[in-house]
Amino acid sequence: MYISRVRSCLSHVKARSILCSSRLYYSQQTVLNESDSYKVDPKVLALREKLLYCDHLDLQNLRLGYTKRKQLQKKQQIYTQSKMQQKLFHEPVFSVMWDEKNKSSSIETETDNDIEVELKEQKPVHMPYSRIDTYEAVDVLPEKIKEKTHVLLNQRYKDLYEKHLALEACSKIKSKRNLKELMKDENIKTLPKGELWKVPPTWMSDFEQFNETETDRDWYKNYGTPDPLSTVSSIPCGGCGALLHCKDPAIPGYLPSELFSHCKQNELKLTVCQRCHFLKFYNAALEVKVSVEDYPKLLSTIKRKKCAVLLMVDLTDFPGSIWPNLKSVLHPFTPIFLVGNKVDLLPRDCPTFFDNVKQQLLNTVLDVTGINTANVTHVALASAKTGYGVEELINKLQRKWRYKGDVYLVGCTNVGKSSMFNALLKSDYCKIQAVDLIQRATISPWPGTTLNLLKFPILNPQPQKLMLRARRLKQEQSFSIDEKKKGELLFKKTGKIKFATLQGYIGRTFTERTMENAPIDPFSEKSHKFMDGKLGFDESQLEYAESRWCYDTPGTIQRDQTLDLLTTDELLLTLPQETIVPRTFIFRPKETVFVAGMGRLDFLEGDLYIRCTLFTSKELPITMCYTNDADEIYEQLLQTEAFVVPSNDPERLKVWPKLEGMEMKLTGISRHESVADVVLSSIGWIAITPHENQNIALKAWTPQARGLYLRTPALLKKSVMHRGIKTAGTPLYSLGKKMYVK
Repeated sequence: MYISRVRSCLSHVKARSILCSSRLYYSQQTVLNESDSYKVDPKVLALREKLLYCDHLDLQNLRLGYTKRKQLQKKQQIYTQSKMQQKLFHEPVFSVMWDEKNKSSSIETETDNDIEVELKEQKPVHMPYSRIDTYEAVDVLPEKIKEKTHVLLNQRYKDLYEKHLALEACSKIKSKRNLKELMKDENIKTLPKGELWKVPPTWMSDFEQFNETETDRDWYKNYGTPDPLSTVSSIPCGGCGALLHCKDPAIPGYLPSELFSHCKQNELKLTVCQRCHFLKFYNAALEVKVSVEDYPKLLSTIKRKKCAVLLMVDLTDFPGSIWPNLKSVLHPFTPIFLVGNKVDLLPRDCPTFFDNVKQQLLNTVLDVTGINTANVTHVALASAKTGYGVEELINKLQRKWRYKGDVYLVGCTNVGKSSMFNALLKSDYCKIQAVDLIQRATISPWPGTTLNLLKFPILNPQPQKLMLRARRLKQEQSFSIDEKKKGELLFKKTGKIKFATLQGYIGRTFTERTMENAPIDPFSEKSHKFMDGKLGFDESQLEYAESRWCYDTPGTIQRDQTLDLLTTDELLLTLPQETIVPRTFIFRPKETVFVAGMGRLDFLEGDLYIRCTLFTSKELPITMCYTNDADEIYEQLLQTEAFVVPSNDPERLKVWPKLEGMEMKLTGISRHESVADVVLSSIGWIAITPHENQNIALKAWTPQARGLYLRTPALLKKSVMHRGIKTAGTPLYSLGKKMYVK
């Protein structure tokens, strides 16, 4: 009876220990899997001794932060203790063999002292209660645990997914090679040039007019064949504005003859060209022949007519996104509405954030373009993506410019003109009858998406309409305040920057019902959408004869922008998609920092260290090393995954330009305030914060020295005060410190 009780206690304790150790094993494995979710390139690991910091190697530790690292260490200790306990349970345990001779004796007559004496006198044997000479413990616990849990399934899933990605990448490489070999063939000249490997051969089935029975068996003809003898239509593409045709794939507005010949005139009004279709649905860019001199010619009409200009500037890339020759296409009395776009991407560093940005934007535009201050009618900060500030901009246009003439959206490539055009098109700024008839402009990170003029008719802001609009905005004001408060609470609770992002709602006051005070049946014969059997927008109607128009113009090509050097996938990584989270690091003399493979900053001279705050996309990694090793490390890391951009494709690196530099000198004003920004073209910028009266010398590098500026004063000069806690063992401060000031 006593022995059975001992056995039950041992089995119960062992079962509980196995359960506890398995739980610890699961939790520790989960933490380890989360902290090691990416593979380290061995080529980068070989340079570990020469690198002061590398996101590819150290970013996971930086993301964990001090508290999470301590929690991970504590779980590691618990896991180690559990392994020791498991080892103790599996070690040979000495026990007592029940003597066969004493089976007849009564257990009840024995005392505890007699049992203890008997245990000492008996010869020890190994469990499980059989006399053997040797015993080897086999640790089968981890295997049993893995079989009973989802950990093994997760690993199998990861292996299968990695295999799937490898096969997908291999197929893309093969399709690339096939297309390149095909393009070398002199007999085949019908394929458009660009990222065709992203587009499936069945893309033409997206169009209703496509007849599959007429296609050729040759697979390359699935990308369409041109008809050089055809005529160019008079209908522009709804996405880029180029006239539709099927003559040559290299000319803007191209549509394959398999689609172009089957579309009627009314159907072409609802069709976009091949290039816009690929950009919109497959994120693939095609090369077209557009002369640089054509852009100023298209804008020359502004100088000869009475009109207003909406000058768009990218706040994440200025002065690089400001066209210096703007004054040459403007009339001396042309009013300018200066719009700083993408304000939602800037972190707010102080309560005077909006006033500081407006003033700096105005000063920079006046300095770069040379226009008069009197020409700038209004300065606005907006976001065409989130809608922030768009309604206020419409109010200024309707009250200051009213209906005096046309309005032109002007700016460099990729500043958000097409996005703003679409935002104004669906708002009260567009005539009611045309809101649902005009196609939206093609939006893509690829520069130069718009190739010709797009337009929509402007609503005449009569007093009655302005009164109705003001009433609607007042009703929505309380809703906007509640949404803002809700976002602030969620941001404080979760710390997610999306809840603190500047948001705005673009509504519509006027509809056909409100203006005519009568219901309209959209399926009736009198509906303007189907008038005379015509589909789409018809600007020849009488109601548009005296209209004023809002034009979306092509983006002017600015040499200081590096966007044209990147592929579409690289552009998506380079351009920030959400509010930028600043990264502050300590910079010492004779050190170098790389921003991906596109930007570089050297600290040439200085007595003390300085603090630098980097503003760029979160997808772009940073790497730090000594300046003496910078050239060697750059060449080696280009061939690895550490830089992300440019991609480490040998064919891609052959055309990648070399970095060229420019020296800059600064004097600090305070360790609590950044003195200037080192602008690295479209990549981002670095705010420099030396000590008071500290003289330093820097050298900045970009491809072909494009877009290198020393912007003074700094755009977000108080950003260095939001740096957080310095991470031990690295020159960087804690990652994830969001900047948000009411």
